Amino acid sequence: MSSVKPALLLIGHPYAALENRKKVQALAAHFDLTCVTSTLEDGVILGRPASDFDNENDACRRAYELVRLPRSRRSITTFFYEGLAGVMRHRRYDVVLVENEPWAVVRWQARLLAGLLQPQCLFGEFTWENVERPGWKGWLLSFIYRAMTATTGFIIAGNRAAKALVVKRGARPAEVHVDAQLGIDLASHAPASAEERLDLRRRLGLPEHGLVVGYCGRLTAEKGLRELVEACGENQPVHLALLGAGPMKPWLEEQARRLPWLHLLPPRPHWEIPEFLRCLDLFVLASQPVRSMRNCWEEQFGHVLIEAMACGVATLGSDSGAIAEVIGFPEAVFRHSDAASLGEVLKIHRLDEARRAGLAGKQMERTRRLYSHEAVAGRWAEFIQRRLHS
Repeated sequence: MSSVKPALLLIGHPYAALENRKKVQALAAHFDLTCVTSTLEDGVILGRPASDFDNENDACRRAYELVRLPRSRRSITTFFYEGLAGVMRHRRYDVVLVENEPWAVVRWQARLLAGLLQPQCLFGEFTWENVERPGWKGWLLSFIYRAMTATTGFIIAGNRAAKALVVKRGARPAEVHVDAQLGIDLASHAPASAEERLDLRRRLGLPEHGLVVGYCGRLTAEKGLRELVEACGENQPVHLALLGAGPMKPWLEEQARRLPWLHLLPPRPHWEIPEFLRCLDLFVLASQPVRSMRNCWEEQFGHVLIEAMACGVATLGSDSGAIAEVIGFPEAVFRHSDAASLGEVLKIHRLDEARRAGLAGKQMERTRRLYSHEAVAGRWAEFIQRRLHS
């Protein structure tokens, strides 16, 4: 068997984030890899300087080539990369993989260029999309999906519902692999000792004692934050710590002024998130589906779930989208959009410390086994190479 690694061109805007490139580094153990992502940006992201999230600190450690190209637009699905043709002319690739949705402009740009400049390559796509769109959008997307599956050699789907969508539109099940897009860094995501937890709470301005429930991410209604606040209010004494930014911040600030147990923390860069997670007793992701012509969404993975679980924090989630399949244990799942259901599950784990610790241990073991960057990259590589030689 040849020891030469297949040449992979990976095209993905998520790798403009420094933390996400750890997955690319792990994937480079299996491929001669070139990664195309976006140019460094100025400005502010989630209230922080953009340089907090993307810089060149990893340059000396890269086992792959990183190519930064300017994006034509800021929208995630409507941009194309200026200069992508030059990258494809530069060398021969065995595999071209683009990470975006089937209707994304960059997906079709990459497919057209691969057909013209890399006709020998195996072309693949990663997609998260897990819901059927209503009305004329759904009708139009059905044709786009069929065109995508007809022009793709393999698909990596971010959840089971995403696989069902592409199979319904013509993909063969053997050509579709279900897996996470990104893993986690196990070195930074580890349980805190009792002393470390106290110290972290002091530094974050959280109560040193008592049960602390947490959430971090976008402060939006579809994350179920109203239901989470209501459920915690019925489960006193608990403290609820919310870290992030978004349109619900004014409402949450108003609630925090009258609820002494509600704590709001400003957003932080990726590498500081584990400090927050490691000081919690419970983490909750209460997402709920959104169905309208304007906005149609359901939780596609919930990366923060595996971050919290790897930190040894008992993690609860709603039955919306992919949350249940990521969490892995039915006793940690509650009905979405239902504060009473969330409150019941929260009460069980609030009152029974042994049960909470048992759940945390099971979730941590499963997460660290399945969702390290190395584990995710290894499964991606095995699937892609199997498709390459089929």
